[in-house]
Amino acid sequence: MRSAIVIVHGGWVLAALLVIGCASTERPRIQPDVVALPTPLRSYGASLASAVGQLQAAVAAAGSRLESAAAPYRPSEPQSLLQVPRVILRADLAEPDIGYVVVYQAVDAAAAQERAADLAAYLGSGFGQTNYLADTRFSVAVLGDAVVFMSWSPSRSSDPDRARAVFDAVAAVGRSVEVRR
Repeated sequence: MRSAIVIVHGGWVLAALLVIGCASTERPRIQPDVVALPTPLRSYGASLASAVGQLQAAVAAAGSRLESAAAPYRPSEPQSLLQVPRVILRADLAEPDIGYVVVYQAVDAAAAQERAADLAAYLGSGFGQTNYLADTRFSVAVLGDAVVFMSWSPSRSSDPDRARAVFDAVAAVGRSVEVRR
């Protein structure tokens, strides 16, 4: 009989704890360093439209198309770019996971130059390198108040000549920022 009473009392204690836990009105706390990542822009102002237009024209001259990406894409990037608004474009290459171009929107040309330098330094660092294959080439450029980024790995492409032509076309737009390895 004693064991039955202990089980009943234990059950009441458990039930009481559940009720207290469920009735709590305190919201879960979100860590201050955990923030939502920006969604790529689907519509953009004149500055980004101009940058995108120049990139599309350059890629078209190389015999390919550059359009808004249908699939999500997020490159490895430094913390200074995590919350920067961006446009994600993709070249019409055969492989679904290559050919992405990211156009970051900075507040002005000086900020774009600063963000591009951050990105180039990150990509040249050991940590930045770990997210890409050894043969990956990077293009980082400033175009007005935008930072343009593309990477290309010959070993990942079924048509490396076409992929290289797209990469070279994108790399020719804007003021290049060197990525030192």
